[in-house]
Amino acid sequence: MRVPDVDLDLVRCFVTVVECGGFTSASKRLHLTQSAITLKIKRLEDLLGQRLFVKTVAPLELTPEGEIVLGYSFRLLELNREMVTRVAKPEGMATVRLGVISHFGHHHLPLWLSAFKKAYPQIRVVMDMGMTDELLKSLDEDRFDLIIAGAGYTGMAQYKSAPRFHEQHLQKEKLIWVHAKNSKIDPKKEPLPLVMFGPQCRFRPLCLDSLQKAGRTWEIVYDGGSIHAIQSAVEADLGLSVLTAISLKPGIEQVGKKTGLPPLPSCDLALYYRKNLTIPAVQKLADFIAEQVALQESEPRQAAERTPHKATKASALAATF
Repeated sequence: MRVPDVDLDLVRCFVTVVECGGFTSASKRLHLTQSAITLKIKRLEDLLGQRLFVKTVAPLELTPEGEIVLGYSFRLLELNREMVTRVAKPEGMATVRLGVISHFGHHHLPLWLSAFKKAYPQIRVVMDMGMTDELLKSLDEDRFDLIIAGAGYTGMAQYKSAPRFHEQHLQKEKLIWVHAKNSKIDPKKEPLPLVMFGPQCRFRPLCLDSLQKAGRTWEIVYDGGSIHAIQSAVEADLGLSVLTAISLKPGIEQVGKKTGLPPLPSCDLALYYRKNLTIPAVQKLADFIAEQVALQESEPRQAAERTPHKATKASALAATF
């Protein structure tokens, strides 16, 4: 019996449908019509002589044969990628679309990405910034491959693909009260003037809830859309704000303890990406960022003064991606 050759284009289409959770979402990612996606899946099923899906509407359900094909599909695509990379060495072989919460690592992240580029020259990172809700929505709509956002986000259940997201703890952030250096604002007076991110920022409800429980009154005097806007407003002594230690800069300092301000909770950051990855570069970037954060936390002074460490065995692995 002659074994038919499997078209990798059909395999890639099948994996994309599974990752996206449906034919419609897959058609957007592959820039094909839904009927074209359906036709490709039908061709693959005819080639194998087996149905791959029990249900083709959300939530998708694979047949036992479909589960087997999915396992082989990842291996086939990875072997294809490895072969082309080692032989052809094409430029820009992999692109990772990274979304980052607005306040995270604006001092360190550019240095980390520069170090990653040197370690993995064939991986291109395209980055954008936003709030947690915006980033998760974009990940759900396949506009990002990897995001850094607030961990344990309660609104995550609204996204259809949420069960397919992997949440990897990145950092525990301690919120602190900040004001301008030599500020003229008395933190004990009412109402307390506040400089805040917009309503979508997770810091905002944590701050206001702490003030309410402490019986304090407040007035939001400035809404900022970026970390730089918040920093500038605080530095201009418009009001107090809530940031993390990594967001301090010359002209901004932590408010003293004996000011009548309530304590603030910690909130975690996490890396989010799809559980079934077809681009190994996504995991490489996630691990690299996690390693740099761990180094920065364990050696804050030294890490701030030196070039970021390369990922373990980075040079040896770079040639394979």
